[in-house]
Amino acid sequence: MTETDAALATLHELLDEGLGLNPEYEDQLSSHLPMALDALQDLGADGARLHEFRRRYGAKLSSLPPALPLGTPRPAAFGRIADYPAWLAHYRTALLDIGRDALLRRELPALMQGCGGAAFHGLIRTGHALRHGHPGELAAALAYWASRHMPLAPLAPLTAQPGSPLPLGDWLAALCALPDADAMPSRPLIAQRMADWGGREDWQALAGRLAVDELPALARSAAALYVHTADFTVLHMITASAALRQLSPWLNEPALRSFVAAAAAALLSSRAARRAVAGPLPVLVPPQDWDRLAALTLAQHNDHAIKLVAACRALDRVDPAPAWRAAAARALGV
Repeated sequence: MTETDAALATLHELLDEGLGLNPEYEDQLSSHLPMALDALQDLGADGARLHEFRRRYGAKLSSLPPALPLGTPRPAAFGRIADYPAWLAHYRTALLDIGRDALLRRELPALMQGCGGAAFHGLIRTGHALRHGHPGELAAALAYWASRHMPLAPLAPLTAQPGSPLPLGDWLAALCALPDADAMPSRPLIAQRMADWGGREDWQALAGRLAVDELPALARSAAALYVHTADFTVLHMITASAALRQLSPWLNEPALRSFVAAAAAALLSSRAARRAVAGPLPVLVPPQDWDRLAALTLAQHNDHAIKLVAACRALDRVDPAPAWRAAAARALGV
């Protein structure tokens, strides 16, 4: 067995163990444990490093009650965190009954309508679960997404909007021109601020109008914006964009439009979007290559930095751009 195979086996063992842990801690904070473990293994961590991270991070997480049996009925509706154990049992059963691809084709259209819930963490966790192929963790990721599902207000139909869809620059400028942005409530959680924007009719008329083929450009713009601002909400947009790439084989145009809308709410809630309106933000490519950045990340205990570096490297592989390495370096402080 190679070192990579051994680390993957360790990752799966830790994910098995993690299925008994609460997906949140403190006040609605998402557990990053399974996502950060996956990112570390992807960046080259060995089994000992994975165990070390599990010991440090897992200390803040509580255990769930005994798992509900397979065949537990599907909860009546999305969006109740108390239903997480029932969703977990439901999705574990569905994976056994119909398999991954059929389940994703069935569930993702509805789940994507609430993809911004818990600051995109249901989507992000699902993207990580697809990379390493652990079925229990995939069920847990989908269960968390369903439990924190947060649909924003209905979007105006594209067919009713003159001149849509919009290119990225025009869309960003229109978002930043919405009035009274500074008067929006300053609430503690990203998802709460996103929901506030989703309730505005002027936002609803604009949010979904970005052309979906501009999503790669939006992700690159978010990376450049992070280089200049280190904004926490923008960081989540980058990791969510990497997850969206993982899910792309199962997503249709309406699902992508739901992500566009969630991204619009996230950008406005961050109050960093105005920095990107004037045009592409310049970035300096750091001297460190990906091998060096990965090595620096493996010594990190910051779960957000770990996830961001892995996401940026994955995005750079499919859509090369200087902003990915620059964003990773900014997260690492180098």
